[in-house]
Amino acid sequence: MTYSRDTQAISELTGQPVSTWSEEWRIETEARTLLKMSKAERDAFFNGRKDADGKTIDRGVIGIRGLKAAEEIKATMERLQAVRSESK
Repeated sequence: MTYSRDTQAISELTGQPVSTWSEEWRIETEARTLLKMSKAERDAFFNGRKDADGKTIDRGVIGIRGLKAAEEIKATMERLQAVRSESK
């Protein structure tokens, strides 16, 4: 079985075609997914979760990728929300 890397989709952020294999597309789809989550789910995604004893269950994006990466994701989410509100 062969896979094509020529797959393209229209970016919601730019309105232009983008490769679905690109980092740009990964970042945009990550932001889309996060916007579908509840506030509690997003908080767990960014900050991780702890059990009742305070033991870490998972670290979250800040613990894994760092604060700068989390801020970049949040900025992309804000841009996506702005684009969506402009198109209404």
